[in-house]
Amino acid sequence: MNYKIKTLFLISIIALTIISCKEDDGGCGANPFQVTPSSPYEDPVWHPSGKIIGFNHKPIKEINYNGYECPTFATYTFENDSAGFWLINSDGTNQRRVLPYYLQTPVWSPDGNWIAFVQGAQIFKMLFDGEKFDTTDIVQLTFEGRNFFPSWSSNGEWITYDSDVESETGLKFIWKMKSDGSEGNRIAYTPTLGETRMPFWGANNSIVQIRYIGIGSPEIFLMDTVGNNVNRITENENRESYPKFSKTGNEIAYISQSSVTGGLGLWMIDLNDPLNEQLIESKVENFSWSPDGKNIVYLNYDSFYPIDELTGVLWIINIEDKTKKQLTYNTFNVIK
Repeated sequence: MNYKIKTLFLISIIALTIISCKEDDGGCGANPFQVTPSSPYEDPVWHPSGKIIGFNHKPIKEINYNGYECPTFATYTFENDSAGFWLINSDGTNQRRVLPYYLQTPVWSPDGNWIAFVQGAQIFKMLFDGEKFDTTDIVQLTFEGRNFFPSWSSNGEWITYDSDVESETGLKFIWKMKSDGSEGNRIAYTPTLGETRMPFWGANNSIVQIRYIGIGSPEIFLMDTVGNNVNRITENENRESYPKFSKTGNEIAYISQSSVTGGLGLWMIDLNDPLNEQLIESKVENFSWSPDGKNIVYLNYDSFYPIDELTGVLWIINIEDKTKKQLTYNTFNVIK
């Protein structure tokens, strides 16, 4: 196929896509020609007090549909000057920016006095007094390699994370260190199988994580806090990620990406009754448990679909009756 034919072929595809959008403005689906921007809300994390929720946020200023009814052809303008780390009361009131920059994968200490986070592939912690952060007291905890996904032990003495330090292949495995950054040591190392990542320390002193089994999709495993007594929890063809213990016991929530549709769903498993239960069918990306273990705040977002009033915002789901309520909102001008 020569260049001219290829060009005509591509133009025909674009024209057909636009026509189909014009004919059906409610079900355009994913747009193969434009990448949907990152969500205006990211990384929700529930404070141990239960009163506030933190998150990264960059408000949308404007959505321009460029003359098409199909929302997947929209362009987005963000309020970059308002980007940063925000707090909101768990009842949805008093949304406010508290830092002018993002905190990657933030996680509170059990007493709520510190927040650990990632910047530049290193792990830091920062003091928090319940209302504001002390930016003069930011402590760097790691200094080598690339380090991600910190999680505190239930007593606040340790932090587990994944890292490529001392990894001959550059793959990442699970480490733990004292909460002051000392006594770092690797506790999970599976170089012949694949990476071991996204550790989360549970109240029962187990660490849940994902493990890549050869070329297969990542599955969820448990181990003790020194890396022994490894136990596989899931076994399917989906891609599991972000496993997190509830604050109160044996429930583990995680995100599962379908190997068939590619959709992201939120699932839960109770270790006392190991039957996987789907909480949210689709469009979910990252979440955090409430301290009482009754609710989960989650990001309603899927990069294959456009951002609107309901997508790219935070919601709360009650895990008992599955009722949902919207926590944050996108407010923007619309140009058609």
